[in-house]
Amino acid sequence: MHFKRINGRRYAQFENMCRTPGLVHAFSTRPLDTAIHGDEQCAANRQLMMRDFERDPEQLCSCRQVHQPHVAIVTEASGPRLLRGFDAVTTNVTGVTLMLFSADCPLVLIYDPERGVVGAAHASWRCTTARILRRLIDVMVQQYDSRPESLLAGIGPSAGPLRYEVKEDVFQAAAGLPDVESCFPRRDGRMYFDMWRANRLQLEAAGVPSERIEIAGICTLTSTEVFYSYRLEGPGCGHICLMAGLG
Repeated sequence: MHFKRINGRRYAQFENMCRTPGLVHAFSTRPLDTAIHGDEQCAANRQLMMRDFERDPEQLCSCRQVHQPHVAIVTEASGPRLLRGFDAVTTNVTGVTLMLFSADCPLVLIYDPERGVVGAAHASWRCTTARILRRLIDVMVQQYDSRPESLLAGIGPSAGPLRYEVKEDVFQAAAGLPDVESCFPRRDGRMYFDMWRANRLQLEAAGVPSERIEIAGICTLTSTEVFYSYRLEGPGCGHICLMAGLG
């Protein structure tokens, strides 16, 4: 990933997306807590981030995530909105900014430079096993005539495959994923979920070429100086966000 500072604040961006015109995107980092369920300071931090990237705060669409594979479609710039019950969102409206939140789960960005469409998803283990990325791409294809082979995708920082320990219930929930055994490495009697690989395989199965997928490869459990980690810090910890929009 590429890191940059704007007005003293540090942001992270996908290398492949930075080189493509028509898209504005960034991940917030510590100490900028942007949690959607947070206090007034969190709301102010979201506004700061919008202004740092010259986005209109009045056209911010934030997701109130529920770990379910529901996809919202934003069809017009009609003021700030809280999209309740959605863990993925897409739009082709220039000027609208999408925002999702995390503190260990991968946030995934998908961009169609041909059609001018952006989509984003909160790929928690529940959403990953429910194939949220396939659902998001299907919506982009149906709604905007996107071609999967033309999409760019990025999988953001999250709990990594060497640290994200899970139990049998997660493995069972993932039974329908492509090459599922390879997504659950085991060592010393413990099982781990490689959400980076699981989501990459899901993107590839949907038709996105491997060379057009970027994985940040940053584990939030071992990079707490940069990102928040719910697993390590517990309830009340801060959240980063993924901000993305056309323009």
